[in-house]
Amino acid sequence: MHKPSSVVSTLSRFTLECLCFLPAEFHCFAADVLLSGMQSVSKDAAAAILCECINMEQRLMLQEVGFSLGISEWINDYNTLISNDVWDLSCALSSCIKEAKTEKGTGLKHDQAIVDKISVPQAKVAASLKASGFNEGCENSNVQSVRGFPEDSLQHVEDTDAALVIESIRRDEFGLEPSLSDAENCMLQKQHARLGRALHCLSQELYSQDSHFILELVQNADDNTYPENVEPTLTFILQDSRIVVLNNERGFSAQNMRALCDVGNSTKKGSNAGYIGKKGIGFKSVFRVTDAPEIHSNGFHVKFDISEGQIGFVLPTVVPPCDTYLLSRMASTDTNSCDDEPWNTCIVLPFKSNLPEGSVMNSILTMFSDIHPSLLLFLHRLKCIKLRNMLNDTLVVMTKEILEDGIVKVSHGKEKMAWFVVSEKLQVKSFRSDVKTTEISMAFTLQESDDGYCPCLDQQPVFAYLPLRTYGLKFILQGDFVLPSSREEVDGDSPWNQWLLSEYPNLFVRAQREFCTLPCFRNEPGKGLSAFMSFVPLVGEVHGFFSSLPRLIISKLRMMSCLLVEGDHNQWSPPCKVLRGWTEQVRNLLPDNILLEHLGLRYLEKNIVLSDTLARALGIEEFGPNILIRVLSSLCHTKSGMITMGMSWLASCLNTLYITLFNSSGSISANSEIREDILQCLQKLPFIPLSDGTFSSVDQGTIWLQSNRSSTSFDSKHKIEPFPNVFAKLRTVNPTLFPTSSTDTSCLNATISDNVTRLLESIGVQQLSVHDVVKLHILPALSDETMANKNKVLMVEYLCFLMLHLTSACSDCVIEEHIISQLRGKSLLLTNCGFKCSAEVPMHFCAALGNPVSPKKLADFVNMRWHEIDISYLKHPVNESFSSAQMKWRGFFEKIGVTDFVQVVQVDKSVADVSDTTFRHAMWDRGLISPDSRVIDWESPEMLHLVSLLSKSGNQENCKYLLDVLDRLWDACYADKTIGYFSTSSGDRYPFKSDFMCNLRDVQWVASTMDGELHYAKDLFHDCEPVQMILGAFAPYASPKVKSERLVKDLGFKTTVTLGDILDILKAWRKILSNSPFKASIRQMYKLYSFVWSEMAAASKQRTMEDLMSGPFIFVPYSSVSSDADVVCGTFLYPNEVYWHDSTGTVQEMKESHSQCSSSLSPINKSLCTIYPGLRGFFVEECGVQEAPPLRSYIQILLQLSTTTLPSQAADKTFQVFLKWADGLKSGLMNPEDVIYLKDCLSKLEFPVLPTVQDKWVSLHPSFGLVCWSDDKKLKKQFKHSDSIDFLYFGELTKDDKEQVQNKISNLMKNLGIPAISEIVTREAIYYGLADCSLKESLVNWILPYAQRYIHKLHSARYAQLKLSNFDIVMRLKIIVVEKLFYRNVIKSCGSASRNRVECSCLLQDNVLYTTQESDYHSMFMELSSLLFDGTSELHFANFLHMITTMAESGSSKEQIEFFIVNSQKVHKLPDEEPVWELSSGATLEETDKLLPLDQTQAPGISNFTEAAKDDNSESTTDRPACAEQASLSFDWTIKDDPAASSVALVLHENKNLEDQSYQDFDPSAFALHTRSDPISFDEPLDEANTCSSSAFSRRDRLQYGTFDAVQAKATGRLGELLACQYFVEKIGKDAVKWVNEFKETGYPYDIVISEETNVEYIEVKATRSPRKDWFNISINEWEFAKENGESFSIAFVAIMENNVAKVTIFKNPVKLCHMGQLQLAVMMPRQQKQLPPSCHS
Repeated sequence: MHKPSSVVSTLSRFTLECLCFLPAEFHCFAADVLLSGMQSVSKDAAAAILCECINMEQRLMLQEVGFSLGISEWINDYNTLISNDVWDLSCALSSCIKEAKTEKGTGLKHDQAIVDKISVPQAKVAASLKASGFNEGCENSNVQSVRGFPEDSLQHVEDTDAALVIESIRRDEFGLEPSLSDAENCMLQKQHARLGRALHCLSQELYSQDSHFILELVQNADDNTYPENVEPTLTFILQDSRIVVLNNERGFSAQNMRALCDVGNSTKKGSNAGYIGKKGIGFKSVFRVTDAPEIHSNGFHVKFDISEGQIGFVLPTVVPPCDTYLLSRMASTDTNSCDDEPWNTCIVLPFKSNLPEGSVMNSILTMFSDIHPSLLLFLHRLKCIKLRNMLNDTLVVMTKEILEDGIVKVSHGKEKMAWFVVSEKLQVKSFRSDVKTTEISMAFTLQESDDGYCPCLDQQPVFAYLPLRTYGLKFILQGDFVLPSSREEVDGDSPWNQWLLSEYPNLFVRAQREFCTLPCFRNEPGKGLSAFMSFVPLVGEVHGFFSSLPRLIISKLRMMSCLLVEGDHNQWSPPCKVLRGWTEQVRNLLPDNILLEHLGLRYLEKNIVLSDTLARALGIEEFGPNILIRVLSSLCHTKSGMITMGMSWLASCLNTLYITLFNSSGSISANSEIREDILQCLQKLPFIPLSDGTFSSVDQGTIWLQSNRSSTSFDSKHKIEPFPNVFAKLRTVNPTLFPTSSTDTSCLNATISDNVTRLLESIGVQQLSVHDVVKLHILPALSDETMANKNKVLMVEYLCFLMLHLTSACSDCVIEEHIISQLRGKSLLLTNCGFKCSAEVPMHFCAALGNPVSPKKLADFVNMRWHEIDISYLKHPVNESFSSAQMKWRGFFEKIGVTDFVQVVQVDKSVADVSDTTFRHAMWDRGLISPDSRVIDWESPEMLHLVSLLSKSGNQENCKYLLDVLDRLWDACYADKTIGYFSTSSGDRYPFKSDFMCNLRDVQWVASTMDGELHYAKDLFHDCEPVQMILGAFAPYASPKVKSERLVKDLGFKTTVTLGDILDILKAWRKILSNSPFKASIRQMYKLYSFVWSEMAAASKQRTMEDLMSGPFIFVPYSSVSSDADVVCGTFLYPNEVYWHDSTGTVQEMKESHSQCSSSLSPINKSLCTIYPGLRGFFVEECGVQEAPPLRSYIQILLQLSTTTLPSQAADKTFQVFLKWADGLKSGLMNPEDVIYLKDCLSKLEFPVLPTVQDKWVSLHPSFGLVCWSDDKKLKKQFKHSDSIDFLYFGELTKDDKEQVQNKISNLMKNLGIPAISEIVTREAIYYGLADCSLKESLVNWILPYAQRYIHKLHSARYAQLKLSNFDIVMRLKIIVVEKLFYRNVIKSCGSASRNRVECSCLLQDNVLYTTQESDYHSMFMELSSLLFDGTSELHFANFLHMITTMAESGSSKEQIEFFIVNSQKVHKLPDEEPVWELSSGATLEETDKLLPLDQTQAPGISNFTEAAKDDNSESTTDRPACAEQASLSFDWTIKDDPAASSVALVLHENKNLEDQSYQDFDPSAFALHTRSDPISFDEPLDEANTCSSSAFSRRDRLQYGTFDAVQAKATGRLGELLACQYFVEKIGKDAVKWVNEFKETGYPYDIVISEETNVEYIEVKATRSPRKDWFNISINEWEFAKENGESFSIAFVAIMENNVAKVTIFKNPVKLCHMGQLQLAVMMPRQQKQLPPSCHS
């Protein structure tokens, strides 16, 4: 075995130690838990634990647990252990004992386990030993002695001496050794005690009866081997204290004794026929009556004593020999001499001492009295059993005797019992491999009589060689059954037993034939067969394992020819082919050949008597009427069969059949159900001979018996001429069927004729009469669809005949109303759709039959079948005999159910099917009905179908016609069918709406005058005055108007108006309004709202208002009305869309001025006080209508006003609205949501509600341009003629109105986003010349800290805002001093500017403070306040700074100034943590140039302003050599995107080094540079922001060109080329980029060459230090080169800025860009004009 790993080994030892520590009762549970846990670690956990065993005790413990839990590794270890041939049991036991001794500390926990495990190998080692002369059973053994054969190879010692054998057993098997220590003896005693208790329980539990040990002893005796010269005999001697058993077998051997000292180790093996014994523990059953049985045989004298310990069950103890001679004399039949029987084996069974004395002998006697003679029947060897009772000196001898023919007799004293025994040997093919053959037997108990044997039908037991118990069988079954240890019944789960059971039916059938051949039955086999068949078991008689045997035997008999038939005694037939219960008269009527030919039956032998139950089980036919019926049926289906038999035979057969059915007292005739079945069969058989020579059946049509068989005519009232086809169809019985009378047989023939006539009448043959012809012939024929399809004329004639008969004075027809009901229910009537049954389809009168309406057109429209009676009935000749044929036929058809319109029928149905649910629920609640209650109701499926189809079609015209038809017919035809009734058991009647009425009311089929839809009748109004007053003409009235008041009531049309109706109609009106205008009169709507107001109850007011508020409900006309009775168009509005009164009068004026707006679909007047003057309480108090319009709603009023009125006409009303809004904003009535709403509306294009001075309605939408209001007349005057700005116009305002504009409306304007002119106008600086700004900067720098302190103290909120931005506006403030300064007013948002300019001394524009040298301090401080106070001039602030400056100029010291500031102005010093304000730095000329506005470096009209900003080429103060620029590249450079310029110019100049401002950005990612760019290709279309038009270029007055600085230009150009080169190297790669001027200036029209594969691109670099410029220079050579190379030429513009930042932009194909207008060329003129050529002067 593979050694497990260290971890698994540790776990295994721990598990094994746990198991050893626990008590034995917990071993299995603990092993299951611990092993499952270990298996998650190791799959071989079980094997690993086994490897850790260090002694035999542990291995035995694991083997025991392995058997309990099914652990294969531990079970295999057990098998390996017991298969070891050299394993020494004594050594193993000694080892276990020593181990137990060494572990005294843990106690003797595993004592029982050790002994138990030792005992199992003992059984294996001692295999094939014989237990005793009474062989104990073992599986698959044969009856063969083991004596004379070699002993088993596992036996390691040959015991020849009996005493030595016993000593060896005690020592080797049970460890009883004198040398054992006390501890070892103690442990052995405990183990022996445990084993003994187990054997005791086994012995007690296996056998429920004490007598079982006797049967076990008999079984063992039969399994023994006997000498050839003796009769196997078993003798029982009963004494007062014991039982002695003698047997003349060969005697015990050593092997037998060893097996007897074990359990389950019998020596009965080696044969292939099977032993009686099984489990090997049969001998132990003697312990039920004894505590110390003794065995004396072949020198063995031992006892098994359990009185001193339960181990005595298997532990032998030597005893003295007994006196067998004396016992032999007791068993002798002759008291004077001893039998010659060699009693080799003697067993002594002393009674238990604890048995009750009084009942001991009674119990023992009962045991022996149960031994029946049948016990010897199936024993193999034992022939004789003797019972010697020494108590009463009696001897009973039972001896078996086998006779010929299967008879076995057993003598029992003077009596003899006989059995008929049959046996069969079976070849065993499966189930038991060690058994080749087995034998089964049946024994039928017989009683001897004078003439032979008769059966004994008592219940018999089942034998397994010995009797087991009874199962309900009348015969004995014997078989080698597998039995449980108790041997009291057959093991039902054994496949072997199942197989044996399946073989018994074959043996039973074989026994039948052999039984009938017994000598006593050879001459009378029928008697023998009757006797044997009495043994047949019936289903239900047998129980237990053999309960299926009756079914198997009967099934086998039914398949076998097991019955004798009459005639030939040697002919056998199956049970299903014989007929019993016959008589000679029957045999004469049905000879053998007829019975065999037509039914395949033979007559059962008359001496055979079988029980009815057995006969039915076997399927034997019993004679009765059904036999005659079957013969008749066969003859009828045989060609010429009935003709061949003749009329005489048929009459005799029918006579016999009648007698059998009606005159017999037998059970068949007493059973009415069977009789009815037979009569029904006769009705189907065509056995009745007709007058035309054919045979027919009643089912094929009515057959008539002529009372006067010589006449074939009707009575005189019904002439044949009008009905020839009717008379030709009658079928009559052939008169030859009835025997003619003669002198000798007249009485008999009359009886036969009467019986035949009665039989025919009983199956439906009719006596010929007119009424019966109608009832039995015509009525069935009228329901025959086949006939109707074949013969239309005949069907019409039938109905005419019937109508004629009903009009005659027939008493039977008056009584039998079922003729009419049958006509109504089954008859086929000719209609326009063919023959139809009136019960299946409703039928109606046609116009020819007097129908007053034409409903067929309705049915045709919806494709509904409408059946009308055909006029063929009016054309039949029978109508000539009527004076008024149409009325006759109409009355006749009305009885059948034909109607003019839809049919309504009365039905009786369950209350659960009532359509009126209200009634049903009310009755249920009152407890008046139950689920099985019945009601009388009216139904019309036809009406339901019609209205459903019409409703589905939606055709109003047909629905109107239907209502008209009902209106005309209702009172006469349908008014009484609207109510059904429920009657209680007490006679009370409760009405409810009928199903017919519910169908009309529950389907939408009624047209309305209001819409094109169909409605429920209950939802429409009847057009009457009460409804017209409130709802007017525009209401859902039923169309057409109904005249029948009963129909109005029944359909449920509304005749009054309710509050709910009004709410529903309002919803309908709203729906109509979405498709077409709504019309109503103000008077009608006034009454409607008044009705609603008056009907609103307190409890339902809230719900009513909720329904009203669910949609618009207030009717407002589109235009004003002259009279409240006029019907006008209007709409419905919500309460929040109207108001009671407009205080401004705007709407009223608008209504009066523009009455022509009636064509508009929007109401002008929403003021309800002028429409419904008396309903203020309803609208305002109940409906929540506001007294005045909501403030936000005025925007809608203005919108309406703008659509009908010019701004100049409505300006004053608009002003009033704005005033109302301003007041609302001030008072809080207008909330922020309202302001947002108004602002949102004013910004939309759809709301042009603002009047302007240009007499236009506009909104704040950008499409209307800039709209503002005037708060400055001067500014308004400057911009009033601008096309891009418009001013609001409020009409001619008074002085008060103007004040209100400033005081009230200005705030409103600001909230609504309407700007004032002063808010949008800004000042634009215009200056001339630049001056030194250091003085002004010093002044500002000096004053800024004081300004900071002032704001920090007095305007802390503003200071906090400035601080949040890190005082950005202060840091960005620039001071520019100019010589002359002007400004003009501009509106940047629309690009409009004033034509006037105003001279000033200082001006703040953005973050630049422009000033002149002469400007005063106060003006500067006012401009500075605008900067610091967000555009608002702060006078106090300016005064404060001006005072400080004045004090400084007047010579005040710093301390004096500080004292004034702190004490007088209360402005304290700044906290230490606050940074002091100061300008960032002084502006240089270059920076000043950058700060200047574009295109304003020189004012218009001034030709030469030499102090304008200089170009890079003139910045001599910042000149740096080229090497210095290149050296700066050691620092990081950041190349940024340059925003796209709005205009770009290329200046042609001879000097190629002039730089220019680029237009298009490119994304450089230079090596060692930080780059950001956004490349844009000029090949793609540009958006509007980047597209330059010609006008964009024209905005620039001129380009400036300063003094040229060659050194600076060279340095800038050199640095630009270097940056561009590095940029392209990073973008494309170093190998593809070549800088042509890297070492020296080449003079080429390009600076960089880029080579990529076959493409070459030339790059010209332009550099500048002024990124604000939008132009650069290009030489003539460069321009020509650009034109030649096109797409291969690009200009790279590099803008060099501070902090090592550069911007690169690429212009690809600049020539193309110029053509596209995206670049422009310019010619640069020098500042001092040179003399132009003469051609230029003009």
